[in-house]
Amino acid sequence: MRILIALIKKEFLQIFRNKIIIRMIILMPIAQLMILVYAANFEMKNILLGIVDRDHSSTSQKMIDKLQASRYFKLKDYTTSSIVAMRNLALDKTDLIVDIPKDFEKDVQNGNNPRIAITVNSINSMKAGLASSYAGNILGDFAKEITVRLSKRKVTNPGQFDIIYSNWFNPLMDYKSLMLPGILAILITIMGILLTALNIVREKEMGTIEQINVTPISKFQFLVGKLFPFWVVGLFQLTLGLCVSMFIYHLEIQGSIILLYGVVAIYLVAILGLGFLISTISDTQTQAMFVTLFFLIMFILLSGLFTPIESMPQWAQNIDLINPVAYLVSIIRLVILKGSTLGDIKTQITAIIIIGVCVNTLVIWRYRKIN
Repeated sequence: MRILIALIKKEFLQIFRNKIIIRMIILMPIAQLMILVYAANFEMKNILLGIVDRDHSSTSQKMIDKLQASRYFKLKDYTTSSIVAMRNLALDKTDLIVDIPKDFEKDVQNGNNPRIAITVNSINSMKAGLASSYAGNILGDFAKEITVRLSKRKVTNPGQFDIIYSNWFNPLMDYKSLMLPGILAILITIMGILLTALNIVREKEMGTIEQINVTPISKFQFLVGKLFPFWVVGLFQLTLGLCVSMFIYHLEIQGSIILLYGVVAIYLVAILGLGFLISTISDTQTQAMFVTLFFLIMFILLSGLFTPIESMPQWAQNIDLINPVAYLVSIIRLVILKGSTLGDIKTQITAIIIIGVCVNTLVIWRYRKIN
């Protein structure tokens, strides 16, 4: 234990002596959180649609068919119970609910104005806004078609639709509330992989790693001694990012802070292991940086930060199964914005643990110690 503490102390001293790294650790998260929250998004597809049909008329069925016929929506839930529909929305089985009232067809034909309620999961405010807009436009077109059809049948004063919108989990549709948790996950990932990979390759270039290899330090002590300081740095960046989000952007954290720190602590083990793995296949810091950038660009673009994963092609969604960043972005958003519990995110946590075990197993296999 004394040897391990000495190694950890050595790593912390190296970090604190490097003024550039200290500035990166502190200033980089603040600057990027202040700038990147305004990044753009793209068109949404495959929005999961839930229908509450209390009317079961030919008119309601035609409206449902029109929603399904668009390239934006995919029908995932059809029920007569708003309780069931809202539960599926909370479980992320649907993104948007269209609630068709009872006597919908009769009200239209009698000149009344039936109210159609649209409830949308607005954790992803961009997706929610576009989904509401798509649904509103489609229903508006359908209302015009109904009006024309009834006019031809000489029905006087046919009723129009009153559409009522309700945004869940992000009621103000604040775009920054979506971007902040995602960018925070990206920052933790970038610093974790990059600092770990460059630090160990730097030891190779200086020749100090050869000196360590011939000492009686065990492989376990070396790995823990190298990774633990950057694990602490990662948790510090999480704290700094949360402070910026709360005090500058006034982001309210709905879920458990302890759960959030626990998940990030597990995630850091996986992501630091990946940085160490990159260092074992790189001989110079330039090589390590290029390999790290390759993984980071792929992970970030496929993380769901800018484009929802559901809108990506199937092959990209398959790659995301081994993308740890996608799981962390999802977890941080769910915990901060939705107040999700451990049971709600157990699938993502399990995936991160599996990735971490696989990566660190490769690290142990790749790292060769001479003694």
